[in-house]
Amino acid sequence: MKNIKLVAILLLSLQNLNAQKGLQKAVNEYATIDKKTLQIPDSLTKTAEGIASYITSNFITDKEKVRATFIWIATNIQYDIDNMFAINFYEKKADKITKPLKTRKGICENYAELFNDICLKAKLKSFVIEGYTKQNGLTDYFPHAWCAVLVDNDWCMFDPTWGSGI
Repeated sequence: MKNIKLVAILLLSLQNLNAQKGLQKAVNEYATIDKKTLQIPDSLTKTAEGIASYITSNFITDKEKVRATFIWIATNIQYDIDNMFAINFYEKKADKITKPLKTRKGICENYAELFNDICLKAKLKSFVIEGYTKQNGLTDYFPHAWCAVLVDNDWCMFDPTWGSGI
C-alpha cells in the first residue's frame, strides 16, 4: 500500500512538471511575438497599412499575426474615458480607424475597427461584431464592439478594448 502511494505521488509530480513545461512554452512563445511586435518603428505606426506591413514581414502564421495585432493595439491604444458615451453613429469607418492611430486613444468601436483593419491588411479573415456584453450574469445596456478572426480554420473572438486593460 505504501508503494502504491509513493508511485501515485511520483506520477502526480511528473504530470505537474510536464504541465509547467507546457505553460512555460506557451508563455515563451507569446513573449517572443510580443517583444518583436513592440519593436515596430514609430514611423510605421501612423497607419494600419504600416503596422500590417511590419506584421506580415515579421510573422508567418495566422496565430502569430493575430497575436501581434492584438498586443500592439492593447499596448499602444488607451481607452478614451472622456468620450466613452460619445458614440457617433454617423462616423465613417476610416475615421474610426485613423482616430486611435493619431490620438492613441479610442473607445470600443475604434479598437475593433483598427484591429479588424490591420487583420484584413495582414491577410486574415476578420469581422467587427457589434452587440452587447454580458457581465455578472446581466446583459449590459450599453453597446460594445469586438472582432472575430479566422485563425487556422477556427473562428476566434478578440476584444482588444478589454485586452488593453487601460
